[in-house]
Amino acid sequence: MKVMLVHKFFYIEGGAERYFFNLYQLLEEQGIEVVPFAMAHPRNQPSPFSDYFVDYFEPDKELAHLGLVNGLRAAARVIYNRPAQRRIEALIDAVQPDIAHVHGVYHHLSPSVLRSMKKKNLPVIFTLHEYKILCPDYLFLDRHGRVCERCAGRHFWHATANRCFRQSWAASALVTAESYVHRFLRTYQNCVDLYLSPSRFLRDKMILYGYPAAKIEWLPYTIPIADYTPNYESQDYFVYVGRLSHEKGVAELVRAMRRFNKGRLKVVGQGRLGESLQDFVHQQGLNHVEFLGYRQGEELRQIIQNAQFVVVPSVVYDNSPLAVYEAFALGKPVLGARIGGIPELIDEGEDGFLFEAGDEDGLVHGLERLYECRDRWGQMGRNARRKAEELFSPQNHMQRINEIYRRFL
Repeated sequence: MKVMLVHKFFYIEGGAERYFFNLYQLLEEQGIEVVPFAMAHPRNQPSPFSDYFVDYFEPDKELAHLGLVNGLRAAARVIYNRPAQRRIEALIDAVQPDIAHVHGVYHHLSPSVLRSMKKKNLPVIFTLHEYKILCPDYLFLDRHGRVCERCAGRHFWHATANRCFRQSWAASALVTAESYVHRFLRTYQNCVDLYLSPSRFLRDKMILYGYPAAKIEWLPYTIPIADYTPNYESQDYFVYVGRLSHEKGVAELVRAMRRFNKGRLKVVGQGRLGESLQDFVHQQGLNHVEFLGYRQGEELRQIIQNAQFVVVPSVVYDNSPLAVYEAFALGKPVLGARIGGIPELIDEGEDGFLFEAGDEDGLVHGLERLYECRDRWGQMGRNARRKAEELFSPQNHMQRINEIYRRFL
């Protein structure tokens, strides 16, 4: 079998890329030939197919600095990228893959490549990593950072009226046009044979917005469980791991630490809120909050391994956050926000607790509840590890993937 894996980035940028490369490796371990298609970039992993990759394209920079004529060309490329179509069609002709498994195409490749794959009669499987098909802004957030579903169905003009994307009229108008064009062309309806949703929440949203239930299946992500050694003991801190950005709820967590001083919080990650959050901690004298910056690999795993528990305080419809997967794999309970796909991962009192997203009182109460359960952290961690082995194991994941691929061959 020859599988074409399509994603705009061929380097690690976030959770979607980590899953993409996990899947890449698992397919190769099964003797399946993997043919990637992506955007050229200095950070890319090496690939024998990189000559086919579409030229490097950074929409934000090009739209801002190229002037009117070239800016319009860049905007057209975001909406319907013909160079990407030519490159992917050349690659398909050269290698003759059996099936295409798509991850992210928006802006850098554009949904136009889906039409090229169907033109070449490739079965197309599409893993949903976010809500872009339903929301021009990806996240169901308005410019004030509040959950918003005004665009529901086909009312994408709200994204422009409310400057949802980058808080910019122009950028919002562009992604609005992109959504309308591909709705009119029925790109997502006609060019994808099956959608895979890592959360039931996102699957339900797709169905609510008019996509047929028969074309959307729930399939959680996978992580290399064997690489995560659980530790049911802990040191004197709990941890947040993720981007330091509004949608992740890290600001709410840091503010809650003014009222919760029974434990120490270590914040792992970087992002646009980093400096302001550190200033806030300094001004408030929160000596029990520590910022560790960006960490990865074994160093990051050790930080989580030695923590008491992990907090996932998102204020956005988080799809299926890998922070929960990795915490469970390392034997750590999770305090998670009751929003998006997070609640379906956590069993209250068994492997963590939930609180209402954005509710500081609820977050403080959740921290106190989990902290008072410290004599049960070990058992909750074992429950979490058992769930990780059942739901996120590579073996179970690949059994499903192989069954899906065979169904469409």
